[in-house]
Amino acid sequence: MTATIIPDLPVFVVIAPLFVAFVLPTFARRMRLVEALVILVGILGFLGALYLASLVFAQKGSPLIYSLGGWQAPWGIELKAGNLGALFLLVVTGVSLPVSLFAKGNLAQEVGGKERSARFYVLYLLLGGALAGMAVTNDLFNVFVLVEVVTLSCCGLVSARNHPRAAEAAFKYLIMATLGSTLVMGGIGFIYMITGHLNMEFAARELASIWQHSPHVVWMALSFILVGFGVKAAVFPLHVWLPDAHSTAPSPASAILSGLAVKGYLICLLKFLYNVFGSALMQEFAVDRILVLAGAVAIIAGSILALSQDELKRRLAYSTVAQVGYIVLGLGLLNRQGLAGTLFYLASHAVIKSTLFLAAGAIIAATGKKKVSELSGIGRKMPLTMAAFTIGSLGLIGLPLFSGFVGKWYLLLGSIETGKPLPTVVVIAGSILCATYLLPVIRRAYFEPAPDTTNADWQDPQDPGFSQKLALILLAAIVVLLGVVPGPLLELAKRAAAELLLLQ
Repeated sequence: MTATIIPDLPVFVVIAPLFVAFVLPTFARRMRLVEALVILVGILGFLGALYLASLVFAQKGSPLIYSLGGWQAPWGIELKAGNLGALFLLVVTGVSLPVSLFAKGNLAQEVGGKERSARFYVLYLLLGGALAGMAVTNDLFNVFVLVEVVTLSCCGLVSARNHPRAAEAAFKYLIMATLGSTLVMGGIGFIYMITGHLNMEFAARELASIWQHSPHVVWMALSFILVGFGVKAAVFPLHVWLPDAHSTAPSPASAILSGLAVKGYLICLLKFLYNVFGSALMQEFAVDRILVLAGAVAIIAGSILALSQDELKRRLAYSTVAQVGYIVLGLGLLNRQGLAGTLFYLASHAVIKSTLFLAAGAIIAATGKKKVSELSGIGRKMPLTMAAFTIGSLGLIGLPLFSGFVGKWYLLLGSIETGKPLPTVVVIAGSILCATYLLPVIRRAYFEPAPDTTNADWQDPQDPGFSQKLALILLAAIVVLLGVVPGPLLELAKRAAAELLLLQ
């Protein structure tokens, strides 16, 4: 039986959530069954991703390839689960499962009713399946299709909240995302026009031999891809949709949008840059310098904007703009240390930001307070929730023994290896700025007295229910575990970096 399952694993992790999303509306009135199915899909998906990663790890990076319909590339669509795909699948499934647990039982409070909750879960599973597809697809047009599924799912998740601001935020997201999709499609069109291939490997081979005959077309393709995914991933200054969308969405949606959806777009950008164009063409067209500069500006600008936000979820949303900058900067370093740090930091940030948004959602639900200035003493009222928020914050700052430190350390090593001072200085400065907008939240929560509970404007808050506590504990534990024992995931990131740079 195992011999039958292994070849189909790359497609199973993609199809399973999509199939359940298709049948889920028939059980809309039985919410406990809906929640159980979503959690079951999350468990199976994580186990499948873990087993697939162990196979890739044991085969020293040799990928598992699945040809849809039995048609071999370049004629058919190919799914390829190598080091990079296995790593991102672990991230997607490892974050989705705790978020599903957090949504259990209290989602109706934010979206307004059982039927709306069922629709939320359908979009949630579609998003999860599309992100898993992004991890393993090796086809350019498939990337575009999956990007559209993710985009429309994200718009639906943002609008799911029962609040007028949600519709406005979703519409803004849709407009900007449509612009990004148009540019991505244009870039794919240019690549197909000059190579005649949609399979990434075949397109890369053709591009390497003929790009000098059409340098302007290659530059146009690169420009469209960079700007298109820049809009999708909210790279500063193309981030204008993100603060409203991430701060307005229901808490589980905020966690997935910031933790996973943005990372999916960045993984697609990485595949285009390294698997299609390659590091040599990136240097030829100065894409590496553009990425380093864009990442540096995003880190500083996003952090400064986060500093000025008093609304907690909005501060975290602007923080995402800054943290995306680290990943973009790392993509431009073009060395193994920097790229391994980028991939590890991508995984780390997915877990950390999910932790922070879920903890923030629990605090807002319990207190009714959305502003940082209103959260005095909340650490003593909601100790477990605030402990998870604190662990996530320390990880995001990059303190030792937390996962963010490992990613930032390797980014620093990669920056030093380039011999250029800008990325090194910016990585350090970004961590300091991160501390300036997250530590005040912790200080106010623990070291300032709570308001008088007899005050009618202040509810007596408590930590959330069992499944929400379990979700926060799991995510916080992963942040610490990856900081203390980063070995297996870091090794997977290093192998993926070497593979992308063609160093194996």
